Amino acid sequence: MSSKVHVNKPLSSKLIIEILDENPDLEEINCPLSLYERTSEIYLDALKELGINININESRGRPKKYDDELKDTINEMISSGLSVKAIASRLNIDSKTVYYLKKDKLKQGPKSKYSDKTKEKIVELRNSGVPVSKISNKMNIPVRTIYYILKNSKKMKK
Repeated sequence: MSSKVHVNKPLSSKLIIEILDENPDLEEINCPLSLYERTSEIYLDALKELGINININESRGRPKKYDDELKDTINEMISSGLSVKAIASRLNIDSKTVYYLKKDKLKQGPKSKYSDKTKEKIVELRNSGVPVSKISNKMNIPVRTIYYILKNSKKMKK
């Protein structure tokens, strides 16, 4: 029983009676604009006489299941060092939901086997005019990897 109900089916006399039977202290019915437009004026007037407001949802789609407060809680727990599995367990939600709601998306793939220092050295050499093939030979790193590191580097001169 609640004072507010969300309806996702066209309001008919049968549906209105069912809603009123289940929620005797009903004050408000929320429904999408498309359903409101298809509802008979007779039903709308009857609900108005009963003191029940009809709130029209302008937004489309299903209402959000999780609020911003939960997102903030998840991000705080992540920044405190908890694992996704531990967070899911504590909040009693699925781990996929934690991945979905967390602020920063996960970086996919394995971590680079080259350190940041090595990457910086590659960028420095390239910025000083050394060809990629020579950097590859000097550092014993494949040419393709050198290009990948240079492409993803933010300190590269243009």
